[in-house]
Amino acid sequence: MRILAIVAALLVTGGVVTVAGSAFADSDSGDSGILSALSSDESDSGSGDSEEGSGDENSDEGSGTGDGQESNAQDDQNGGDNAGEDGQGDGGDERRGDENNGMTQDEGEVDADNEGAAVEAAEAADPFPGRDEAADADDGDYVDINDVEANGNIGDGGAFSGGSYSVDCGVSDHNNSDNYMAAPGKRNGAQHVHDYVGNQSTNADSDDDSLEQAGTSCVNEDQSTFFWPVLRDTNGQSPDEGEDGGSLDGNRGSILQPRSAQLTFRGHGDEQVEPMPTHLMMIMGNAKQGAQNGENVNAKYTCSNAQDRVTEQYPICGGGGRLMRLLDYPSCWDGQNLESKNFRDHMAFPDDEGNCSDGFTPIPALRITLTYDQPEGRTFQVDSFPNEQHDPKTDHSDFENLASQDSNDAGAACINEDRTCANLPQ
Repeated sequence: MRILAIVAALLVTGGVVTVAGSAFADSDSGDSGILSALSSDESDSGSGDSEEGSGDENSDEGSGTGDGQESNAQDDQNGGDNAGEDGQGDGGDERRGDENNGMTQDEGEVDADNEGAAVEAAEAADPFPGRDEAADADDGDYVDINDVEANGNIGDGGAFSGGSYSVDCGVSDHNNSDNYMAAPGKRNGAQHVHDYVGNQSTNADSDDDSLEQAGTSCVNEDQSTFFWPVLRDTNGQSPDEGEDGGSLDGNRGSILQPRSAQLTFRGHGDEQVEPMPTHLMMIMGNAKQGAQNGENVNAKYTCSNAQDRVTEQYPICGGGGRLMRLLDYPSCWDGQNLESKNFRDHMAFPDDEGNCSDGFTPIPALRITLTYDQPEGRTFQVDSFPNEQHDPKTDHSDFENLASQDSNDAGAACINEDRTCANLPQ
């Protein structure tokens, strides 16, 4: 009866319900359940406001739990704290899902990531390795051209047919020891000096946009970039003594400028070539062949007066002959990729008859022919990584095609129609 009286009083005097309820709860805790039921709307509302405040404080985007569950509120806090770039902070399950996605990569991707991390760690410890192994080429790296068999050609590429087109880009536009393909953004990434023709801006920071905005040494305004290691006279004065890429990396002597640099694209095999795509990137040869067990070597040297004799060694040309370097590029394209991680997998060399294997499309075959006045005796060598010690087999070259598609189309037509063309307009 006492309780019923109190309830009736509360219903009549709603303005003091909270005070009366509190007083009653303090004096008679055994009956507090009834007061809680009567005041449930107000107390739940207060609890909800408190939860939202906690949620706003501890989660990303202000998402609270609102359900009074402490563990979920903690999940929200962790989700907000660990959301990262994806902006997700609305629950621990999604956060853990993101982490699982990162951990269940393809095994090859994980291996590549681990390999990349190992390379980065090694470069951080020694950004320019191998300097303690630097040495000049030895006597066994040279051969008298008269002792070379009359072979006509060695290595990959060089089996040509049909027409051709060429571009005149001069003999040497600028030098540096960068390589934006193999070591993007890294100054002295090559640890040897490159000779460049074509695009006049090529350096460590080059990309498609910067190359497209630059000038060119090519007479037809072709902005393609072509580069290769310089040849030096070891009796000459070094222009980069005490500098990266120069004597610090074991490269010494005066830099020899070619008498000529012929850049010619030719047909090959039994099928017509497709036009070379703009922005196709590729390399030939291997600057690290010693460290990589001779893989991808394609060094070719000869003499102007004995061009039917081609060798991997530095030739000693007699009788007034000039030294020649032949840089043959792969000319079978996968038809899809303009580049690949190693700049090789999207390209392949044709067979000995010049034909591409199934799955590859024939495109024009680039051969760069460099001709030099040769110093006396064994006093010349190509620049190299220091631990490669100027081995002639390290000769290599890099190329990115920035010719316009109209020019590429016209070049393919020259080849397929068995014509000889030069400096096609862009």
